[in-house]
Amino acid sequence: MSDSLRITALVDLGVRELNRRSVIVPLRAAQSLAGLSGGATSLDLSLVDVWAASSIAKDLGQRWPYKVEGWQEANAQLVSALNAQSVSTSLIRAVVMVVVVLGIASVLVVSVVQKRREIGILRAMGATQAQVLRVFLLQGAIVGALGSALGILFAVALIWAFTTFVRGADGLPLFAITLAPGLALRIAGVATLCGVLAAVAPARRAAALDPAQAIRM
Repeated sequence: MSDSLRITALVDLGVRELNRRSVIVPLRAAQSLAGLSGGATSLDLSLVDVWAASSIAKDLGQRWPYKVEGWQEANAQLVSALNAQSVSTSLIRAVVMVVVVLGIASVLVVSVVQKRREIGILRAMGATQAQVLRVFLLQGAIVGALGSALGILFAVALIWAFTTFVRGADGLPLFAITLAPGLALRIAGVATLCGVLAAVAPARRAAALDPAQAIRM
């Protein structure tokens, strides 16, 4: 069967393959083309809360003698792949965070070892253990804050390069990637906190140095 249709609009579904194989037509025109007079092959429902799809599908399946499934069931493989990707991403973030904390801690430990004489002189001049402790905690916070700032700038540069130079056959970016300011601030806060936590052990070691022994070394 064939029919002539007039194109009235172009719709971007957000996925190139869907755009290539999808046509939106009036219901009667689709029934005529498919030879389903008064019928339909499937009905799609748009929900305000997408995470309620499974419960609503179960309720509708009990009411009507039709096959009803939510988007999680219809795309079970995709959901499993996304869950696996989320778990792997979380593991990578955790490992990177541990590496960053250990790196900052090792730098500060070396700083304590190299600055023993200076720390001893400060203690001999009247600096308290609390003041020495705060100096190294502040150093750890500064390292974490500067590292997070440089990391955010590097991420923004990579996002700009990816969206500018990596494009599909239609000339549009493959992915719409943005870095939300709120996310950037949270990342900076976590990095600064990690710097402070990494500095706790070296700071306590520096504060516990005996001035006389430190000056003689």
